[in-house]
Amino acid sequence: MDISNTSSEYQKPKNLAGLGRRWGGQIIDTLITYFLILFVGRLAEFIGLPPNVVAVLALGTGVAYYLFSDAMPNGQSLGKKLLGMSVIDERSYLNCNLYQSFIRNITTPFLNILDWIFIFFGSRKRLGDMLASTIVIRVR
Repeated sequence: MDISNTSSEYQKPKNLAGLGRRWGGQIIDTLITYFLILFVGRLAEFIGLPPNVVAVLALGTGVAYYLFSDAMPNGQSLGKKLLGMSVIDERSYLNCNLYQSFIRNITTPFLNILDWIFIFFGSRKRLGDMLASTIVIRVR
């Protein structure tokens, strides 16, 4: 009896986001992170909070956005939404959740270049995507 396993083999989706689009989304999200840090910091200073509290609030807001932004509605950070991409689970195709967003983004500040080298291989997944079992697709 011949049983074919072709249906259980991973097949790369045809609508994976391209490298340029992904890099652009990364730049936009990084700029948004910096903007949030500056905005929250200035606002907290304006309110008159102590410098230590200002620093914690500003950095905490920026880091929270950066780590958890891919779990925003439809698996789209603001950068991904602007460029028509979405982060989804590679098996279920459900939107990226908080845990996956954290895992896929925590690697970037520490392994930035190494993390992105992986994207040039066939699956177009950076190390963070591999660890979180996510893929980035085009939605328009």
